Amino acid sequence: MERNPYEEFLDPSVEELNRTRKDRVAARKKQKKAQKRANRRKAMASGKKRRRKPNKVVLVLVIVIAIGLFASVRNITRLQSENKRLKEQNLKLSEKRDDLKKELKNVNSREYIEKRAREQLRLVNPGEIIFTFPDEDKE
Repeated sequence: MERNPYEEFLDPSVEELNRTRKDRVAARKKQKKAQKRANRRKAMASGKKRRRKPNKVVLVLVIVIAIGLFASVRNITRLQSENKRLKEQNLKLSEKRDDLKKELKNVNSREYIEKRAREQLRLVNPGEIIFTFPDEDKE
């Protein structure tokens, strides 16, 4: 059997096909890079700024930081309002404590005991008469 000298050109091997495919892919990449460089030079020559595409990782990171800051600010405002409410409650309790201290000083006096007996137990001294009136709330 005689070998055809043009056989290698007529029936390329798989290695040659892969090699030529790799060459075509590499050539396309080089062409794209060259086109990008040419576009950049053209834009720089015309004075335009190049627009960059936002990086997805940076975008996600910014969103996460923004959510964290929002949560922190919300928590701070909630704590400040709770602090204000507790200060008001503390002030009211301090006033009540002062009133109770004053009342404690008078507890053993005769006038105080008599006043409480009249108000709470409806007691009267001998010879006094109690008048009761119907409640306006019941009508």
